[in-house]
Amino acid sequence: MKRLSSWALPIILGVAGVALIIAGTLDLDADPPASLPPIATPTQVAQATATPARSASASARPSASTEPTGSPTPTPMASNVIAEQLEVQSVGINIAVKQSTSQETDSFPPTDAAYILRAGNQPGRNTNSYIFAHALNTLFKPLWNVQIGAEVLIRMSDDSVLSYVVTEVRPNVPCPDPDATQNNPPDPPLALQIHDDCAEGAFWTVPTDYERLTLQTSQGFNRNWGELVIVAEPSS
Repeated sequence: MKRLSSWALPIILGVAGVALIIAGTLDLDADPPASLPPIATPTQVAQATATPARSASASARPSASTEPTGSPTPTPMASNVIAEQLEVQSVGINIAVKQSTSQETDSFPPTDAAYILRAGNQPGRNTNSYIFAHALNTLFKPLWNVQIGAEVLIRMSDDSVLSYVVTEVRPNVPCPDPDATQNNPPDPPLALQIHDDCAEGAFWTVPTDYERLTLQTSQGFNRNWGELVIVAEPSS
């Protein structure tokens, strides 16, 4: 796994509060949101140009440019370009994406869309974009069936499309709730029993030094059932 920017953890924890945990106790028979059209074929995002290979004649003369160059870093999308739609065709997800504007939405989002934390990053910024939604059939519950290799598409407000592929499926991410007195799991897995705080869950919200999506939803009736975290990285 690529290294996370651990210095940002206290900042994200302070901003997110309990936002990273979404309870699954909502009305599963609620009317679905308006259907969205399928996202079009992904478009290429402008990238920095790699240094051209040097010819044999040029390589005969030493110069400062003989040092190897790293892979080019994609140019971040403009700050006014934001995510509007997310599709995971393999499990039937096709929903709106919004950015939270309040602590209340960070803590317990509406059921009209998937949300990005108000202090979180939009996709296409060369860092981690953490997107969360309730475990409803019309939102992120189908992620319970997603598999590594599934394609995730994000349509941006300029109609560009970013393509990602699922690289990690992380069930049983803990963030216990000692105040939950009903609907607790009768026999939680060990991974949920040995943690007494939300540090592991908050770990997935912090910035990275590479482009990534982190999708999160709940696994049960309250936080003591654990959370599901899905990681997706840009398609090659």
